[in-house]
Amino acid sequence: MFKSVKNLGFLEVFFRFTCMLFWPLYWYKWSVITIANYNEILFNIYLVVSGLFLIVCTMVYIIKKSTTGIYYLYRMVLILTYLESLYSFMVAPRNIEALYVKIILCVLLLLVSNKLIKKDKNDTGVVGILSSILILVLTYFY
Repeated sequence: MFKSVKNLGFLEVFFRFTCMLFWPLYWYKWSVITIANYNEILFNIYLVVSGLFLIVCTMVYIIKKSTTGIYYLYRMVLILTYLESLYSFMVAPRNIEALYVKIILCVLLLLVSNKLIKKDKNDTGVVGILSSILILVLTYFY
């Protein structure tokens, strides 16, 4: 297992960590009775982690160009969708503008993920498609 993680590289592991951090936070708000301060603290932690990822990923893309442009766009849109989803779910659940932005980002994530699958033949786009559909369904039932 650790050999496969070493082969991925720092940026890919950081991306996967940032993505995997989203779902427990979303579940925590959904299932556990929380206090508003805890929601803001958890959101701020995710904001810092995802902000660091966005900065590092952009710097690596500009300097090295080690990934394709569509994969870079996929990473950005996925993290921004997760960030906006947590914001509109944990911090500002009654903000209608945040809801619209979340829906727009989910649709954009669907499109970018579909393009990643078709153009680059990268199966990682399936994660984006399933994530955006799940976020839209959870948004509808909330």
